[in-house]
Amino acid sequence: MAAAPGPPSLKASTGDCRPSLEHGFPIHSSKGFTARNASASEAGTSITMNGERPVNIQHKHFAARIIPTLIASALTGTTMTALAEKGAVLEEVIVTAQKRAERLQDVPLSISAISGGQLEARGIEGGADISGLAPNVVVNRSPSNDLISQVSIRGASTGQPSILVDPSVGMYIDGVYVAKSLGNLSEMVDLERIEVLRGPQGTLFGRNTLGGAINFISRKPAGVFSGSANMEIGNYGHHVERLSIDLPKMGITSLSFALRNEKQDGWLKNANGRAFSDKNRQAFRLAANFDISRDLQVDYKYDHTESDSMPTAATLYAANGSGTLLYGGLDLEALGYVGTASRASTTRPKSFAADPGGTFYQKLKVDGHALTATYQLDPGNTVKYIGSYRKLFYSDQMDLDGTPLPIVVTGQDTDLRTWSHEFQWVGNTDRFNYVAGYYIFKEDGFTYDMRGIYGDNGFVNSGVTTKQKAIYGQLDWKATPDLTLTAGIRSTREDRGLQASQYGTVGYRGPVFETRVAPVEYMTRFSATTPSMSAVYKLSDTVNIYARMAKGFKSGGWNGEATNPITLSTPYQPEKSQTFEFGVKSNFAEGRGMFNATYFHNKITDMQLTMIPPGSVQSSLYNAGKATQQGIELELAWQITAGWRMTGSYGYLDAKFDEYMDTGINPPNAGVSINTASNREMPYAPKHTLNLAIDGRLAKTDWGTLRLIADYTWLSERFLYAVNKSYDSPLAASGAVASMTEIPAIGLLNARLLLANIPVGGPGAAEASFWVKNLTDEKKPMNGIDFYFYRTATWAPPRTYGVSFGYKW
Repeated sequence: MAAAPGPPSLKASTGDCRPSLEHGFPIHSSKGFTARNASASEAGTSITMNGERPVNIQHKHFAARIIPTLIASALTGTTMTALAEKGAVLEEVIVTAQKRAERLQDVPLSISAISGGQLEARGIEGGADISGLAPNVVVNRSPSNDLISQVSIRGASTGQPSILVDPSVGMYIDGVYVAKSLGNLSEMVDLERIEVLRGPQGTLFGRNTLGGAINFISRKPAGVFSGSANMEIGNYGHHVERLSIDLPKMGITSLSFALRNEKQDGWLKNANGRAFSDKNRQAFRLAANFDISRDLQVDYKYDHTESDSMPTAATLYAANGSGTLLYGGLDLEALGYVGTASRASTTRPKSFAADPGGTFYQKLKVDGHALTATYQLDPGNTVKYIGSYRKLFYSDQMDLDGTPLPIVVTGQDTDLRTWSHEFQWVGNTDRFNYVAGYYIFKEDGFTYDMRGIYGDNGFVNSGVTTKQKAIYGQLDWKATPDLTLTAGIRSTREDRGLQASQYGTVGYRGPVFETRVAPVEYMTRFSATTPSMSAVYKLSDTVNIYARMAKGFKSGGWNGEATNPITLSTPYQPEKSQTFEFGVKSNFAEGRGMFNATYFHNKITDMQLTMIPPGSVQSSLYNAGKATQQGIELELAWQITAGWRMTGSYGYLDAKFDEYMDTGINPPNAGVSINTASNREMPYAPKHTLNLAIDGRLAKTDWGTLRLIADYTWLSERFLYAVNKSYDSPLAASGAVASMTEIPAIGLLNARLLLANIPVGGPGAAEASFWVKNLTDEKKPMNGIDFYFYRTATWAPPRTYGVSFGYKW
């Protein structure tokens, strides 16, 4: 599909979710509005909604497409909602997964898009809320920490939270890469949509998109005075205040800002102090758009996030672990922990006991700046610059062992700064679409890590520096009216540095008494070439089929926490993948339904795996494996009637190791390096993921429209690590065992009753809702740690409920 020339958009603040209409593809509002006084001009078009809110259309080509439709609607008195509901059709969804605006159904990628209306209705405000909403997508919170993510797409994941280790799934905010798992689960404000791209995205997005990429796209300023205010209160002292305001356009400048404040009491009581899992978070966002000229637009966005909360509690799950099977039990009672058996719980407890007198916390502060300049050279060519600077400070102190004994206590102070510059050229002709780019990325981070593990106390300090440059390009060729062929390639070069040192201390955070690793610095270079190819064939006006091949890679790095000099000074190499996928995208029932299906087959080489070397208790990353990940992904949307919509997705994943080199522990392989693949389970790779959602209009009254929104997500069993299936196998090796690290299947149901469009006077309308999260109060674990002789767990939050009130104008 040829891209529309330039970035025009129609924004209106009327309706439930500030509908937008971009590049000729309507996104319908759930509240009607009528176009009046429409006129077109060479420089742009101004349309007045409901006779009072002017909306600027800033591009003549776009205006030529939409003006006839709006004028016809105005002349007949038909609202846009009525036009949408006449056949109860689904709206067109526009995505920018290939650096240009395209219809979701035309993009040869396995991609899910969650619109602003869905985000609002389903209470989605960031990455932590999207687990299971797209097939084969799992977002975990790190054990004892709800600000650090463990994201898995199609089984590609990284379980270590250190800034030395890169994630397998790239997260982006308005095109800016969020470099680490640390701190990326904070809530966001003013989101317009979320795009989830599954499979390697190494050509257009680059490093660390081995499993895929998640794009968070925030809303641009509307240029008219509009906004919303919302307050919600609930149990556990929960309250959230939100405010979003667009200011009238002032000359060439449009401004908007948004605020969010959240507080909640801890839901897990602590017998020795403050309750765990409370929240105290604030977020602020400023967006500015400058229409310098008809062809030049500049966008600036600033986001700020702060959090000062208690950690997510880790409680004692069982007084045994993987090591118990090999060496027998560890008597925690003899260590002073009285009542071990009675305190351990395999369902979420109502209370636990942390270390007496311990001070525990997790603090986060993030500031992000992004500047985008877009210049339209001519109707077919646009150049763009995206620059960013982000800085993060993170600090925590954790009681990881789940007991009132100081068995495992950790704390860290981390500073991380990143810079990026990207230059893009996007264009099209009658038969070609093309994009080319040059990308520069830098990061500089350091962690001061304080540890007290089994009475061994010390500092493990490590820093990372990265300088990366990449050049990429992609070309679409419309070979026939129905067949489009695409080829792309990216070349990346990266210089990676490590600073490391370790010291022993007298007590936790006490004075230094010995140097264990003298300060060292290392530097290495990685490079990769990641091509992609795809073909899309239009079987009919409603059905496309596609095939795609893509390569991706995850950056290499250093084991900066290792004590062995050889391990410390030897970098592990990038992990690489190659994926083949075949899919069909279709609309049916005269636009009332959408069904997409994908089959994928992924091969991973130089797989980065966490292993414990013989004679050591310190885990390290090695290029120990190869793997095959294959499966299917199904997505359905169906506008049942004008007032009822159902969506659903299902993912099936078959993830297996082809090679996992490790040291055997059983005869005849004891002490010998062997391939343990057939005795290993893949971490963070549930075989099944399912999501079902319904949004229905129960009644339409003079007091407003009553809607029911329900959302059910189910994840099947999964494992915490690349564990042994059995210790009895001759291929058993180091590490944990499956029976001790399996996380059970869980289904979570959320629901909301929403009364929208309440007429209370003024320029807008009000809404009120009653909501419940985890309606069935599931008490199962979501994550945990196997400490070899005992296990801890972190839990699904308990049932929470409350009411929300809002006003939009």
